[in-house]
Amino acid sequence: MNHDSQQKVCLRSFVSHFRRALASLALLFAACSSGADGDLPPNAPLTTPMALVVNQGDTTLTTVRLDGVSPVVSATLSLGPRQADAIGGIAFSLGEWIFAANTATNQVATIDPIGGSAPILEDFLTENPLDSRVKIGQRPTRIYRDPVDKEVLWTMNDGDPVTGLDTLANCSRGGSVSVLHNSHLGVGGEKPRITSLVCLSGKGQHLVAFSPPPVTPQQLAFVSSSTTGIISVLLPVPIADGNVAWSEFNTKIDLCDSAKETALGHPTCDADALTPNHSVPAGMFWSKSTGKIYSYLAGYGSIVEIDPASLAMTSRRVDVPGVWSVEVTPNGRFLFLAGENVASDPNKVIGRFGLVDLTQPTLSVVSHGLDHVRPAQFRFTADGNRLYVTQSNATIGLTSQQAAALDKDKLYVFDATPWPASFPLLTRIELPPVGSVGVHGLDLWVTGPQGAGTAKGIVVTNAPHTGNGSVSLIDAGTNTITTTIPVGRGPKQVTVYYAGLAASDNQATPTW
Repeated sequence: MNHDSQQKVCLRSFVSHFRRALASLALLFAACSSGADGDLPPNAPLTTPMALVVNQGDTTLTTVRLDGVSPVVSATLSLGPRQADAIGGIAFSLGEWIFAANTATNQVATIDPIGGSAPILEDFLTENPLDSRVKIGQRPTRIYRDPVDKEVLWTMNDGDPVTGLDTLANCSRGGSVSVLHNSHLGVGGEKPRITSLVCLSGKGQHLVAFSPPPVTPQQLAFVSSSTTGIISVLLPVPIADGNVAWSEFNTKIDLCDSAKETALGHPTCDADALTPNHSVPAGMFWSKSTGKIYSYLAGYGSIVEIDPASLAMTSRRVDVPGVWSVEVTPNGRFLFLAGENVASDPNKVIGRFGLVDLTQPTLSVVSHGLDHVRPAQFRFTADGNRLYVTQSNATIGLTSQQAAALDKDKLYVFDATPWPASFPLLTRIELPPVGSVGVHGLDLWVTGPQGAGTAKGIVVTNAPHTGNGSVSLIDAGTNTITTTIPVGRGPKQVTVYYAGLAASDNQATPTW
C-alpha cells in the first residue's frame, strides 16, 4: 500500500471512530452550529475544534480538543530548541495550515492539523528551495493572515535587537517582511512556501494593516516601524507564472509631529522621512466602516488617520494620553482602548476603557472606568457583541492598598451592544490562580453565521511563573469552567482553530 492510500485508510478510520465517539460521549460544549462554519474546504477530512496552546517555557505547542473526546490532549509538538518566549505568533490559513513563528531560530513551523488524528509538524520554513534570496527574515515576530487572499501569510521580521537591521536578509536600512503561500491540504494541495521578501526602510517592531479593494485599486500593505517612526507602503508586483511579489513603495508616511517632538524635548521634524522620530507606532488598524487606516502612536499618546488612497495622514487625529492596548472592533466603528490609572487614588487601581467612534466627524474618546482592575488580554466575538478581558495579577508599581484590593485571576465579560453610551459588565469568572507574576492567555471558540459568530466556548491559559501550567475550558452559555487540563511550561498564549474557521471569518478579534 502506498503512502497516499495508507493515509486515506487512516483518515477513514479516524473519521469513523470520531463519529462513534460523538454519539456516545457528552461534549464539553454543544456541537458546532450548521451553516458556514460546517463547510469544509475541498479534500479536507472531518476534524475537530482545538486550542493551540503555546508553552513559551518549553517552546512547544499543545493541541487540546474542545469537543470532549478523549484524550483531550491530542499532541504536543516541539517548535524548536527550548528557549524562553521564542514563539512570536500563531496563525492559520484558508488552506488549513497552521504557522508558528520562532523568533530565536528565524524560522516558521508549518503544521498540518487535519492529516491525522493529531496535528503533524511538517517542516520548518527558512527559505524558498528554488531561490535562497527569498526567506524568512531575522526575528520573525507577529504573523498575519492576508485578509484578501487567505492562503497568504505575512511575517514581521524585526531584525537584530540592537541594530534593527535584518542581517539575515541583507537589509541595509531596517527589518523585513516575508510572504508565505499555500493551498488546501489534500490531493493537489500546495505545501507552504515563501514567495516574497521585502526589506523595509524602518527599524523596530513592525505591525501591518491592509487596505483591500475597492478602497484602493489593488490591495496595499501598510507596515509601521516603531523605532524609526514611519509607515512603509507595500504594493504587489506581478511576476512569472501568475505569482505576486511585494515591494516597498518610494513614498513613506512620516509620522513625525513637530509639536509633539518639541513637547517631548526634541528638535522639530525635518524633511527626511527616514530621520527617526519619537512617535513609536504601536498599533495598525484598518476600519471597514471608514475605509481608513489608523495608527496608535504610543510615543505621542495619539491616534492618527491615514487615507490609503492618498498615502497620507488626514487632519483627523485624537490625543489618548497614557499607556493603552488598542484594537479596532469587528464592525470597524470603534477603536477600543484598554489601560489603567494608578496615580489618581492611592487606594485603588482604576481600569480604563476608551472608545473612539471612527464614524463621527471629529475623533474623541468616550471613557469608562472600573475599580481594582488591570486589563491584560482581550478578545471580541466576531459579531462584536461580547468582549472578554483577562486581568493582570502584577502588583509592581502599586501601593500596598492598591495591591491588596486588586481583582486577580478573573475573566471579565462585557456587553458591547450599548457602546459608547454605557459599558456594562455582565459577569466575572473566577480563574485558577497563577500568582502575582503569572499570566492568563485567552481566545474564543466562535461559531455561527459567517463573519458574525458568537462565543461557544472560551479558552483561558493559566501560566504560573514556575512549573507547568494549564488550560481552562469555559462554557460561554453558562460562563462556568467545565474542565482544566494540564499542559506545558509557560502557556502564555492560545489560538482556537477548526477546519473552515478562516473561510467563515469567525476568528476572535484581535488575533495576536
